[in-house]
Amino acid sequence: MTFFIWFQFALVCLIGAMSPGPSLAIVIRNNVNYNRMAGILTSLGHGLGIGVYATAAVLGLGFILQANQMLFLIIQISGLFFLFFLGLMFILQKSSEDVVVEQQRQFNSFLQGFVIAIINPKILIWFMAIFSQFINTNANIIFNTTLVLTASIIDALWYILVSLLVTGYGLKNFLLERKKMIQKITGSVLILIALSLLYRIIS
Repeated sequence: MTFFIWFQFALVCLIGAMSPGPSLAIVIRNNVNYNRMAGILTSLGHGLGIGVYATAAVLGLGFILQANQMLFLIIQISGLFFLFFLGLMFILQKSSEDVVVEQQRQFNSFLQGFVIAIINPKILIWFMAIFSQFINTNANIIFNTTLVLTASIIDALWYILVSLLVTGYGLKNFLLERKKMIQKITGSVLILIALSLLYRIIS
């Protein structure tokens, strides 16, 4: 892989990571509801989820889904239902003051980041439409490993940067005062995205 191809790929990954959606909402929510470490762990979990997608893509999952539209549709709709359910949970959650130990909270944050990456239909579509363009079926393991690590690391670093910005002194205090509202906004965003993607599928 030449540096120019890698740079193009890295730029595409960064643009994909920066695209607003459920993942951004979850990262911001965990930063505000808990703390910076929770946000960073959410980011790392999300990066791992992207790495799983990238690994599946270089192993040929994207081409399999392109050839089997029914399977692709089932996976998409399943992801939409999970997004909708997660959004509903956030809206109905009465208090964000969880009585859980810090280790459990950190694990939950990491898990939420991983799960939202896996179930987000936007990410699945991105991997099929854009990531797959960089896959070379004749490539060696170094080329494929570079693709996987680049996608995963850039994604994690972007959301870690978001976590650092969100927990900056002035912004953190502003957001903390609106914690409950952000909780409900996050849930509403997840539901709206799920419904809009569902509308796109059935229209």
